[in-house]
Amino acid sequence: MVPFRFMLLSAVVAAVLAAIGVTAVMAAINPSATEVATNIADNDPATPPDFYGTR
Repeated sequence: MVPFRFMLLSAVVAAVLAAIGVTAVMAAINPSATEVATNIADNDPATPPDFYGTR
C-alpha cells in the first residue's frame, strides 16, 4: 500500500505544480487591467482603431 499512497501523493503534487505553472504563464501572457485601461485612455475615442484600415 505504501507505493500506492506515494503514487497518489505524487499525482496531487504534480497537479498543484501544473496549476501554478499554468497560472504563471497566463499572468505573463495577459496584460493587466491597468495596462489595458492606460492604453485605451491614450487613444482618441473619436478615431477608429488602426486595424480598421483607411478610406
